[in-house]
Amino acid sequence: MTEREITALKLAYGLKPSGLDWLRRGPVASGVVTYSILPSSVLPSPSPHPYERRRARRRRTRLRSGKILDRRNLFLIEANILDRSSCGLRLRLAKDVAIPEIFHLYDDEAEIILVARIVWRRQALVGARIDPSGPARASRRQLASLRGKFYAMRD
Repeated sequence: MTEREITALKLAYGLKPSGLDWLRRGPVASGVVTYSILPSSVLPSPSPHPYERRRARRRRTRLRSGKILDRRNLFLIEANILDRSSCGLRLRLAKDVAIPEIFHLYDDEAEIILVARIVWRRQALVGARIDPSGPARASRRQLASLRGKFYAMRD
């Protein structure tokens, strides 16, 4: 079968010719297929969404939880971390409550406290930018109490 016949059959069955068909060289009947890898500078870059304003690519997280804290590392509310990038995150608060513009987030998995600033908010969904200076300072006692079962209770 020639390449033209294969393309005609694909179109007859409602299939689109694959993007790699143009890479095929040589006779199809012999089963010889050759290809070449193009450098990334030759390939077109995917066009970002026109409303996209993120500085870094986001990664969806699965069942990742955290605790919203005030600047003194006192518990305010539980949150789920939905998406995360190197410089920001998207949170779902357990309840639609007021939180300060600059807050701390205790990441239950990594067991660190991040400093974050609210960028946008839609009810219980919050978009925040992580402070690039690094994790917030916290005493061992504060971290231990956040890890514990009754973290919202004061000693």
